[in-house]
Amino acid sequence: MRVPFSWLKQYVPELESPEVLEERLAGLGFETDRIERVFPIPRGVVFARVLEAHPIPGTRLKRLVLDMGQAVEVVSGAENARKGIGVALALPGTELPGLGQKVGERVIQGVRSFGMALSPRELGVGEYGGGLLEFPEDALPPGTPLAEAWPEEVVLDLEVTPNRPDALGLLGLARDLHALGYALVEPEAALKAEALPLPFALKVEDPEGAPHFTLGYAFGLRVAPSPLWMQRALFAAGMRPINNVVDVTNYVMLERAQPMHAFDLRFIGEGILVRRARPGERLRTLDGVERALFPEDLVIAGWRGEESFPLGLAGVMGGAESEVREDTEAIALEVACFDPVSIRKTARRHSLRTEASHRFERGVDPLGQVPAQRRALSLLQTLAGARVAEALLEAGSPKPPEAIPFRPEYANRLLGTSYPEAEQIAILKRLGCRVEGQGPAYRVTPPSHRLDLRLEEDLVEEVARIQGYETIPLDLPAFFPAPDNRGAEAPYRRERRLREVLAGLGFQEVYTYSFMDPEDARRFRLDLPRLLLLNPLAPEKAALRTHLFPGLVRVLKENLDLDRPERALLFEVGRVFREREETHLAGLLFGEGVGLPWAKERLSGYFLLKGYLEALFARLGLAFRVEAQAFPFLHPGVSGRVLVEGEEVGFLGALHPEIAQELELPPVHLFELRLPLPEKPLAFQDPSRHPAAFRDLAVVVPAPTPYGEVEALVREAAGPYLESLALFDLYQGPPLPEGHKSLAFHLRFRHPKRTLRDEEVEEAVSRVAEALRARGFGLRGLDTP
Repeated sequence: MRVPFSWLKQYVPELESPEVLEERLAGLGFETDRIERVFPIPRGVVFARVLEAHPIPGTRLKRLVLDMGQAVEVVSGAENARKGIGVALALPGTELPGLGQKVGERVIQGVRSFGMALSPRELGVGEYGGGLLEFPEDALPPGTPLAEAWPEEVVLDLEVTPNRPDALGLLGLARDLHALGYALVEPEAALKAEALPLPFALKVEDPEGAPHFTLGYAFGLRVAPSPLWMQRALFAAGMRPINNVVDVTNYVMLERAQPMHAFDLRFIGEGILVRRARPGERLRTLDGVERALFPEDLVIAGWRGEESFPLGLAGVMGGAESEVREDTEAIALEVACFDPVSIRKTARRHSLRTEASHRFERGVDPLGQVPAQRRALSLLQTLAGARVAEALLEAGSPKPPEAIPFRPEYANRLLGTSYPEAEQIAILKRLGCRVEGQGPAYRVTPPSHRLDLRLEEDLVEEVARIQGYETIPLDLPAFFPAPDNRGAEAPYRRERRLREVLAGLGFQEVYTYSFMDPEDARRFRLDLPRLLLLNPLAPEKAALRTHLFPGLVRVLKENLDLDRPERALLFEVGRVFREREETHLAGLLFGEGVGLPWAKERLSGYFLLKGYLEALFARLGLAFRVEAQAFPFLHPGVSGRVLVEGEEVGFLGALHPEIAQELELPPVHLFELRLPLPEKPLAFQDPSRHPAAFRDLAVVVPAPTPYGEVEALVREAAGPYLESLALFDLYQGPPLPEGHKSLAFHLRFRHPKRTLRDEEVEEAVSRVAEALRARGFGLRGLDTP
């Protein structure tokens, strides 16, 4: 959106400079793409009146007699060159940016042309080059340098977010600046209306498509070029001036973000009808294109008797047959509120995007039509000499905004701030809100133009925005989503704990889209997704995902350098959509393993990922095990179901080799678990004040013997005072017999209430030795198996 600084300054006179304005708007959430200086009118361009316009026989040229303080002749090929208008005249010797050369005095078709009458493009104020830049003939004294009335302008090109349609009007930006403390000058709408009957009627067949529609009546118009100040404003905002009537509608649209359209009263018949298009109807729009209408298109139609005929595409573009002409004397002024979805679809169907559709697609003030009518009609009185009927035709009764509960204390708790209550209320009032009640709970009714204010959190955001986001403390506020006495924040706490533990184990958290490619269901051997999107962002995001692990595999593939493979540990906590919506935790392991002090080879793959899960659940205090079970997307021999506290919660294994081959990936190991995990009450145990007793034990067992079997035997035999057991060495080789291995353990004993005696510790170790020998195992250094 282009914002001319001088135009905005009409509503906010205290604005210091364009640079300060850019800073203020950035703080309000409107980023400036660029600042542009426009209208450097060259020296040597003066204002002149066209006294005479004579066609040159045999050509399309005209000989113009101009008054520039003295009479001069100029040759022009512009179709709109005519008597009674003002023009911009470049005197001989003037350098024009649009031409790249100096204007000269030369003879054309036998006429000595003294300089050049300019189009907007040649003058450098607009893109239009198909005709002369027209001014009222009394706009300036003839011969006045045009730069005196058309000074250089500074324009800010803003990014306006879709949730702020009101900011597509300069008055919307001015209201935000007012909330910062600047004085606001509302535009005048001094209307002198007459009590006259209206010569047309209004019917709305589709109230859903047009929930509020108004028609005003102006007559006695004198269609002419707009004054310099209005043309300058429109050019700066990126629009081409047409005439004073059309320019008023565009000016008010840019001011209030409320599009409107003027229909020549001669061509609307008995009145205006708002309806859907009939089969086979066609319409030539203002851009000169004849368009076949679709039954879904909302149209503005006129009617005579039983017959109706389209006059324009509602909210998009008017029709050429009913446009304002030079001889137009009376108009019906349409100012309406249309359904944004309907306008968006119509604009897309016809590949027709306009300033009006851009605003209607985002939504307009549902109560702003009557004020916009009064503003436009008052300008038509001033600029076109119009007489205005007091009555308005109106269809629909839009609902005013509803009051929103607001608690200043909640705002501070949500933001982690300490803004004074009075200052928060003052901000909301400066934004145009009506505040009722007393603290701690108020009722706040937002202004109708703020379509984005519907929740208490929206009001909290406004307080933070106006106060300045930089005033919010950098430390995170201590709160949880939806806190209440029922423990609604518990899932959040558990998920945060999972994230913390996994990050501590070396995993990196990733976030992927909640969408999936339906083709991935085949590729990853999953059930077809149940929920498909009607309007997906892309074919590969056409359904809601049913598992997390395909997204992790995609992340790995997109970031993997096969020439320099690295180790990857990824995890994600997110929602999946199956028979019902669930929260899952998924993890992925790829690449080189981890070295262990007793092993010559690095631990990797399935056993490493299983070890990470063991560490995770050990820190959470939950029992964990894996039982063999086949899954279609996992390796047949490296696949198992995960049980936590005896309840099945997911799977662990290697990605099926055929899937990995199709994706051109090396072996990948992964897990996915359903949340929340089973809970186990934690019993607090006061740390013992008594010292621990340590013993080391090396057990010699046949090589195929699982470690878990030996560990369970030692724990059972050691008795109640064994506090911990840890493996610190694995050895195979001489002097051990062939086919055997040695497992060396650290044993730590402790009594909770007193110091253990040496004989008690030795007794426990003896029980362990006897149990091991009874099983056929030996003790290294003491026995020979």
